[in-house]
Amino acid sequence: MKILQSIHPTKPLRYLRWFDILIITVLMFGQFIIRSTELFLASMFPTGLSTTMDTVSNTVGEGVGYLSNFTLQVILLTLALLYLLIRNYDFKQLPIRWTWSLLFWVPFIFAIVGLFGDLVTTLTGEYNYLNPALFTHIDPMEVIRKFLALSPMAIVYALLNGFYEEFFFLGLLTSVKEKHKWRVLFYSTLIRISFHTYQGLVWALVIGVVYGLFYYFLYKYKVKNLLPFFLMHALVDMFGSSLLYLLIAWGR
Repeated sequence: MKILQSIHPTKPLRYLRWFDILIITVLMFGQFIIRSTELFLASMFPTGLSTTMDTVSNTVGEGVGYLSNFTLQVILLTLALLYLLIRNYDFKQLPIRWTWSLLFWVPFIFAIVGLFGDLVTTLTGEYNYLNPALFTHIDPMEVIRKFLALSPMAIVYALLNGFYEEFFFLGLLTSVKEKHKWRVLFYSTLIRISFHTYQGLVWALVIGVVYGLFYYFLYKYKVKNLLPFFLMHALVDMFGSSLLYLLIAWGR
């Protein structure tokens, strides 16, 4: 009886234990961490075989990538939620609510992330988004045009992934006792980095350290609502971490 109560507490579980966090991490991100690491190592030590495989993978991925990732993440999310139900996790403690402030916070957070992304892209020499010549091509209507150009599956997947990641990082990983928050914050930073290494070490560090800490402190001490971060993350998945790319009317 005591064993069952320790697995499924009578009172709703407000604070996750270290093994809860580890199990949920493996369930939700284990496969992605392994795959991202493989791709990162392949990019560091390219071979003819890995190049060929990547080419085939990219070609196939254009057609089924969203659907396969969507299906996989739904399954993994379901498993994680079932585990939390078994543990009698207190979902009610998570602040997910509609407020009119969303109309400010979502574009504001996206703009901060996008501008920093433009700065990183420029400094790393990928593309000079800070070229003044580009500013004359800024058209706010491009936001609507680029959104309408997205496939329905891309939008649905972005919404799922935005919830998937921030539910874990800002929702579950903040469900710990105050004395453990800094250790868990360090852990969450490492996990964010670990499954973004396929984008290169610079961007993995930007996403994991800069964006991750920015989201955490803004959520914890100012916004205190998960919904703006779900939606903002979805926008990043739709358009990328670039504000200027979204606003510039390319080729016009």
